[in-house]
Amino acid sequence: MCDVTEKEWNQKYLPFYNNFSKYMINYIIPDTIAFYLANSFSRNCLCDSSLYNHINSAKDVFNIKCDTNKLIPKISEILKIKYNLKIINNNPLRLNRYY
Repeated sequence: MCDVTEKEWNQKYLPFYNNFSKYMINYIIPDTIAFYLANSFSRNCLCDSSLYNHINSAKDVFNIKCDTNKLIPKISEILKIKYNLKIINNNPLRLNRYY
């Protein structure tokens, strides 16, 4: 392993990691959390926690800082489009099928 200068870090590696984090936050994390919620719902495994708590529990595996409140609209949209589910209550979280 070689040493990286601060200049090289700032010009080369930091933009790479920032771009990777942005991609994860915009695409991977919302989709994965929507799957987590839909899978929990379909298997009757949702506990009586808030939507916020469920999201925070699921996103812990990514080790990427992101604003939970900004994820909610994306997750809600994915739940609707991919899983035909809507959030009918945030606290405790309740989901229902669209008819």
